[in-house]
Amino acid sequence: MNTTGTPEKLQQLVQTIRDLPALPEVVVRVMRLAEDPRSDAQSIARVIATDQAMAARVLKLANSAFYGLPRRVSTLSEAVVILGFRTIKNLAIAASTFELLNREIAGYWLQRGELWRHSLACAIGAQLIAQRVRLSVAEEAFVAGLLHDIGKVAINLFVREQFDQIMEHALRERIPFVEAEQAVLGFNHAIAGALIAEKWNLPPSLVSVIRYHHQPSQMHEPETLVSVVHLADILSITLGIGIGGDGLYYTLEGGTLAMFGLEQPDIDALCGQIVDYMAQAADLQIQPEVAVR
Repeated sequence: MNTTGTPEKLQQLVQTIRDLPALPEVVVRVMRLAEDPRSDAQSIARVIATDQAMAARVLKLANSAFYGLPRRVSTLSEAVVILGFRTIKNLAIAASTFELLNREIAGYWLQRGELWRHSLACAIGAQLIAQRVRLSVAEEAFVAGLLHDIGKVAINLFVREQFDQIMEHALRERIPFVEAEQAVLGFNHAIAGALIAEKWNLPPSLVSVIRYHHQPSQMHEPETLVSVVHLADILSITLGIGIGGDGLYYTLEGGTLAMFGLEQPDIDALCGQIVDYMAQAADLQIQPEVAVR
């Protein structure tokens, strides 16, 4: 991956990413099991249950209004059967990244919890968009939206140290904050996020989303999932969910709505759904007892 920062700052960035925690072994095992046709619900549930905090959050997400289950599920194996392996895999990834995304990101003027709220709104929006236009990437869209800004965690310190300079450059040149990051630092949070995704051995499609979610047109070969997350990110910012200092001049790339055949009434409906689901989102910091069967 091409980064053009100064050797010193680039080395600091790489070290910061190395110091970030890897995906928990529980999630890695769940990802493998979810792709194995020989797996069953009980085996996946047993793996998740080895991490009680993660198990509690998976159940809370499964019972959130977003999934619209007809009744509350109280066991992990029940959740796996009803929601399916892919969805449970996505919920496990979401649960495992909660602590990382829930921290204060002072470099972007994001208080504790704001990056998580924005990431969750983008995840919900991405899946809603994919479902609305009947794309096959609907399940993957949730995780892609959730992780799109993971690079802010790594680049936080660099931005905080040079925030005034980055903001001044963005205002003077009337360019998005992410482009000003690149100009001042030599890299940006999208690049940092892609490096984290590679460290976690995430699929190339997710690495691409994180790398290009601000500018899908920069990809050599367009990928639908990148544009889905790009639109979901814009909708979340428009709704004012988790806006930091980097919301400046961030605009939707031309042709995105036409690509999906969406018009203003569709956007209004999507925004309404995102607001409704976010309003009903469970408090994931509460960790009740979890039953495993």
